[in-house]
Amino acid sequence: MFGATGAGCLWKFGDDTFGSFCAAAVGGEEHCVGENQGPGAAWAQAEKDGALPIEVWATWPNNKTPEEIVASETSLGVWFGHIDEAIAYVRDDARNAESLRATLAGKLARLLDEARDRQRVLLAEAPVDAAGNFTAAMLDKASAEREPLAATLAADRQAMAAVQVIFDQARDEAAPLRSKYAGVAARFAAYRATEAAETAAYAALSAQASRSDIDGIDGVEQAVLAAAREASRSPGELTAEILSWSATLQVFAASFDEAMAPHRELLATHGAVLPDMTSGALRSLNAMLGYVKGRVARSDATASALLGGIALRRQALRVLQMDEGAREAVAGARTRKASDAFEQRARAQVAALSAAPPVSEKLGLPLLAERCGELLALAQLRPLCEGAGSSWREAGCTALRGRFDAAAAELSTGVPQKIAAGLAALREKGMGAAELDAAQARLDAGDVKGAAIAYDAAVRGAEGT
Repeated sequence: MFGATGAGCLWKFGDDTFGSFCAAAVGGEEHCVGENQGPGAAWAQAEKDGALPIEVWATWPNNKTPEEIVASETSLGVWFGHIDEAIAYVRDDARNAESLRATLAGKLARLLDEARDRQRVLLAEAPVDAAGNFTAAMLDKASAEREPLAATLAADRQAMAAVQVIFDQARDEAAPLRSKYAGVAARFAAYRATEAAETAAYAALSAQASRSDIDGIDGVEQAVLAAAREASRSPGELTAEILSWSATLQVFAASFDEAMAPHRELLATHGAVLPDMTSGALRSLNAMLGYVKGRVARSDATASALLGGIALRRQALRVLQMDEGAREAVAGARTRKASDAFEQRARAQVAALSAAPPVSEKLGLPLLAERCGELLALAQLRPLCEGAGSSWREAGCTALRGRFDAAAAELSTGVPQKIAAGLAALREKGMGAAELDAAQARLDAGDVKGAAIAYDAAVRGAEGT
């Protein structure tokens, strides 16, 4: 037990002439280092293969026999100094009360007992002056270590009592909050259950509006407005209540965290986790708030669409009440307005296609996805412009007809050629093959628009934009 490495130690590092520091964790093996490395090195090794608590002790100096050690005030002083260092490390550096108790009650205590037994043997054989020294040293050691241990344990008990008081107070304060939160949740559930009825009411008003004449359309409009106001009033009150309780819970959580702040280190030392009393409720309240906002938005959109439809129906009903000449005048005005708008869009398309495609900033390669989209949009208009010239689109079609063939050729030949050339240029510059192969595969499959999008992405990727 008193060999060079200490009892059961697996590794020995450094100089152990004057003893070793050893440590063992629960479920782990014993690890020893030379006294010159300090107890922290042994603790670090033990911590890797076991769990807390970790017991730390100091072995006998290795340069003398046990009998020589217990008979020598100097040797005992060296050993006791190492014991002091081991205990101080656990108490002050590791700051783990369970490990301190294990250290004082474990192998260190057994080594001290064995030293005392050897001292008795020596005293029985022959009186030696070391007896008084050893006994005094042992008594001093016991007194010196008993007081810090008692103080540590007492401080732990006092701190845990303070923590328990905070927990109890938090539970008392949380009880009414839980009941009030349950009330909010119940009101939310009741509100959510009304969505189907609200949707059905809007559907009924829509059907009623589609059947109403000029005299009844105003009443339907007022009914839609009333339904929209009611759909906004109820969730408004619920939203205010949700926001209020969310703020209350956040204040409670902040107060609890502030009260627990001085005790976090103690809880961490004992492996205790600070309880989370509010995050679940806050997430639930946020989800409620999200639903309410979404439903109000859906209700507003439905009401707006209904009111817009009612306005159009009112206009149509008024036109029907006019004489034939007035109706023709209204129809002519609307046709001219539509024709002018179509012509403006057509001329804008022609202007856009007359310009060259944009090029990338660094490589100077053409960007073709937007161009491809414009060509496809123009191709879709061709069937509309191939009819007789009496259509209200005629003015716009006149501007477009000169571009149809050129656009078709560019879409089928010009754009694919530019994509192929751009892909080749990117390959020469060492661009990753995966992205280029994906664009080429789309091009080979005849998906010009998809190939253009993939090609543009590859160009921007090569430039880092």
